[in-house]
Amino acid sequence: MAKAKQQAVRQQPPEPRSQSLWGLMAVLGVVLTALLLGGLGWGVQWLRDPATLPIRTVLIEGDLRHLDRAALAQTATPVVRGGFFTVNVGDVRRALVALPWVAEAAVRRVWPDTLQVLVQEQVAVARWGEKGLVNGKGEVFEPAPESFPEGLPQLSGPIGQSRAVLNEQRRIDRELAPLGLKVATLTLDARHAWSLRLDNGIEVVLGRSDVEARLGRFIRAYAAALAPDAERIERVDARYTNGLAVKWKQGEGEA
Repeated sequence: MAKAKQQAVRQQPPEPRSQSLWGLMAVLGVVLTALLLGGLGWGVQWLRDPATLPIRTVLIEGDLRHLDRAALAQTATPVVRGGFFTVNVGDVRRALVALPWVAEAAVRRVWPDTLQVLVQEQVAVARWGEKGLVNGKGEVFEPAPESFPEGLPQLSGPIGQSRAVLNEQRRIDRELAPLGLKVATLTLDARHAWSLRLDNGIEVVLGRSDVEARLGRFIRAYAAALAPDAERIERVDARYTNGLAVKWKQGEGEA
């Protein structure tokens, strides 16, 4: 009986070879994972190296009238630090939009060594105060005075009121268009009183209240009676309930 049991034990099947293969594959998997992670780590360090794929060209594009492409590139170049993958395009953009004539700048990488910069230039629609210009959104910017375009209307007002003054200038110009007149200067003073000078030299005082009604009264009076004598008129005061006060130029008569 004992001999039969011993014989049975000797006849048990050996361990399957598949288990050994799985163990070997597990070891190889660990080794490959370690190699892969090591390679990735080296790759990340390589990409972070400023000497890897350095930026060699800053390409300035856009419809530019008051800005010089070479000068813009010179402004951007000192801010270009790092390689293709590490350069901070936000820093480049901020350096450019800090220039008065730059309204916006979009910066993107172009393989393998170029930064492409699309610059949008400010469009001045009026002068503001003594040193500034106003764009179409009513935002004030202050470039060099010698770069100011010619023939812009002159606007003035308290700090923070540039958009309101620009909107009023546009409204008044629409009202004056049938007369063939335009605003040359428009001022909103500290008391929020309005006055303007037309492109024919006549000053019009509108005051603080009922500005639209007063302007309308001036327009009707000008069309009906004042236009033929426009060259003789120095100033029209519209701050009256039912009329206007006209000041003639010196030696041209009395109101």
